[in-house]
Amino acid sequence: MLGNYTIIHMTSESTSRKGTRKLTVALVAVVLIAVVAAVSLLVLNTSLLGPTQQQRERLLRVSFANVPYMDPAVGSDEASSVYFLNVYDTLVYPNKDGTVRPHVAEKWEVSGDGMTWTFTLRQGVKFHSGRELKAEDVVFSLRRMITIGEGYGYLFKPYVDLERTRAINDRTVQIVLTKPFGPFLITLVRLYIVDSELVKQHIAEGTYGEMGDYGKNWLMAGEQDAGSGPYKLLEQKRGESVTLVKFDGYWGDTAPNSPTKVIMYGFTEPTTIRTMMEKRELEITDQWQPLENYDAMDKIPGVEIAKVPSAMNFYIMLHTRKPPTDDVHVRRAIALAFDYETAIKDIMPFEKRPTGPVPSMLPGSDPSRKPVERNIEAAKEELKKSKYWGQLDQYPIEFWWIAEVPWEERVALLFKLNMEEIGLKVNVVKVPWLSVVEGMTKMESTPNAVSIFVIAHYAEAGSILTSRYHSGSTGTWEQGEWLMNAEIDKMIEDALSTVDFNQRMQKYYQIQKKLDELAPSVYVFEHIVLRGYQANYIDYPAARGDILPIAEYELDFRWIQVFPEKIPK
Repeated sequence: MLGNYTIIHMTSESTSRKGTRKLTVALVAVVLIAVVAAVSLLVLNTSLLGPTQQQRERLLRVSFANVPYMDPAVGSDEASSVYFLNVYDTLVYPNKDGTVRPHVAEKWEVSGDGMTWTFTLRQGVKFHSGRELKAEDVVFSLRRMITIGEGYGYLFKPYVDLERTRAINDRTVQIVLTKPFGPFLITLVRLYIVDSELVKQHIAEGTYGEMGDYGKNWLMAGEQDAGSGPYKLLEQKRGESVTLVKFDGYWGDTAPNSPTKVIMYGFTEPTTIRTMMEKRELEITDQWQPLENYDAMDKIPGVEIAKVPSAMNFYIMLHTRKPPTDDVHVRRAIALAFDYETAIKDIMPFEKRPTGPVPSMLPGSDPSRKPVERNIEAAKEELKKSKYWGQLDQYPIEFWWIAEVPWEERVALLFKLNMEEIGLKVNVVKVPWLSVVEGMTKMESTPNAVSIFVIAHYAEAGSILTSRYHSGSTGTWEQGEWLMNAEIDKMIEDALSTVDFNQRMQKYYQIQKKLDELAPSVYVFEHIVLRGYQANYIDYPAARGDILPIAEYELDFRWIQVFPEKIPK
């Protein structure tokens, strides 16, 4: 505009006013120079000062016990599951009540026998490569996950008929089961969909026939992802961190101030974590810090400790095939004699009293149940009914605690003290985790009692009931009871094969009542996840109770909000 104005002004001058015209041109030139200089200075200053607060990077940094595995057919630990959740899409998304809602699949239907599931896919879902997600990608991902079998493939392998599962067209997937599986829909939150064409381009020699290594080496290298989720991989520093950036082409909703960049750190060293929180170099901590570190971080201005319920229980598993815990009356006496209140108050003060074998946040946990209360006199009466009454001193109970978890020793010593009150002898043994796992592979080498955390594999009671009490899990670290009860097995299998949700829940309730009679475990506490977070500038939904009943979904990054303008100076 200034240039045009100058030309017009010059042509309107008469030849008799040449001096004035020269002065005007000079003035205009000065103005032009001044404007250009001002604009240049503004640009320079902006580049030096960085973006405005509204444009500042919304950075979220979170610590984990390890860096994630980069292949969704390989990892299943916490860090890997969080990575998969944010980088890959699934057919369905969980609701708070344990049901699911449409995600990449916009609708579905199931046959009357519960064996054939047909999913219609949403249009316009793009992979990070720019390619549209199609039904064949879903089939490829499911087949790949089951075939590789190192991650969550175990959820699908017993049930999915790969020969009959197919892509009907680009938007329709048909998954056929070998037998009815009621919780099938909720397990699909673990079916992470990969870009089949991109993965095929990176297949190397391997053990999977014509699929070679199924692209596993390429994905595990962490140079690129094959997902369509709200975040995409930017960089992996081996053994240190993984950096994600927001995917602008994501089809779904996100919170207005969701992170533009996320760094997932793979370390938990307490001093390092505390220092990073003090310096605001970390927004959310891992859940594995010692209690004294949470106490210290709670004193840092702006830092608060989130207390997040989990689908994880801490059990004392009682060997039902080894004297004296093979006697149900001894097991009932143990459950009645244990001091639950002291275990929580003096050892793990943030934990929650459980009501039974199933964590209360899981659909299928019976809401009418009450915690077991300590009753020494009732415990003694149970012992008198035992076949070992009068000779209990000849049958000491061997209790293993995990060497890598120091506070477990206090639980073991409390157990010993409590049992001695009713006449049971206890030998407390510190055992490394790998030795525990090895020892529990055989009935004869499993101790009378061992204390272990177990988490649900999917958001339903059937998951924890199967891994804890079905005969199929004997010989694993998840079941030290060696229960092998035909009635319990049948009840669990019947519940899992029930497609109707409400009917399945009622069957889970009955299983829990039957377990009360058998008393195979002491239910010490439900685990509450503790995380320090920067409350001044982070909106962390889980900290205010907005959670889903599946591990890791509390860290769905697109719903966490970052407000850089609120960071204290």
